[in-house]
Amino acid sequence: MSVSIDLILQASSFLEGRIRRTPVEYSPTLSERLGVDVWLKLENLQITGSFKLRGALFALHKLKQQGIERVATCSAGNHGRGMAYAAREMGMDVTIFVPASVDPVKTAAMKRNGADVRLSAFAGYDETEKWALDECNRLGLRFISAFDDPFVMAANGGSIAMEVEAQVPDARIFLMPVGGGGHAAGFAYWMKERRADTRIVACQHRDSAALKASMEAGRAITEMPAIETLAGGLEGGLGRNTFEILRDLVDDVRLVDEQALRHAMRWMVDEHQIIMEGSCAVAVAAALDEAFPKPSAPVVLFISGRNIARSTLLDVLAEQDA
Repeated sequence: MSVSIDLILQASSFLEGRIRRTPVEYSPTLSERLGVDVWLKLENLQITGSFKLRGALFALHKLKQQGIERVATCSAGNHGRGMAYAAREMGMDVTIFVPASVDPVKTAAMKRNGADVRLSAFAGYDETEKWALDECNRLGLRFISAFDDPFVMAANGGSIAMEVEAQVPDARIFLMPVGGGGHAAGFAYWMKERRADTRIVACQHRDSAALKASMEAGRAITEMPAIETLAGGLEGGLGRNTFEILRDLVDDVRLVDEQALRHAMRWMVDEHQIIMEGSCAVAVAAALDEAFPKPSAPVVLFISGRNIARSTLLDVLAEQDA
């Protein structure tokens, strides 16, 4: 099975009333800077603090229909938090394998929702996922990918695309953070099917740009060296299934470094009084980059999550911009 228009419609229908239909907010400063209207899609206001709840709920719903009650996943944080919440809502058991570098705010939320959280000896996502898959085989648990799964793609990306299409009907350019590619694949699939003139701009950390590497290689780069970053949700390889969708749908890949994403987090507080985590800051950082091409149509920029430890946030905010 792959993502499809029908599956996206199913996901959107199922999620109605179970999640927040998050708002968009106009950005006067970015609009002036880029010369077109720029809107922020605020999935950081989602129930669990990120868009990942959408895919978790829909995937567990589909598996429960198949009689599956015990599941597992690997997560850098937000997918796990969404899975923990969804499993509690569905009356299912979930085991979540997390990297050693995971933000403690996210693991605490998983545990509060009753998840069995298992901390990896590895800091990186890819090594942790390998360990998680071995453990799932040993324990007999059904594994749900945080991104390389059609149910996750349909809900995390497709359902948001449907909302954005209704909220900002004139928008044609979409900036989104890309890690494993689940959100971008579902979002791009819906938008490109509906509007041929859509431009999808993928934003990645310069030191873990799996999508860019995959497009250059012509195959999915599913493993990347671990890096130390605030953008833990973007660290690691791209999904094989997400690559097959994104390879023909992504129009541009913009890369930003750690300093730029930290600056973007401060900029968002200054300009919008919005807290966002490092993973979604790459899209803002890309838009703030002087080298970003001037768009020719209204833009929607995806703000994916707010889950960040207070100490980390204070450390970022205390820095001075050059």
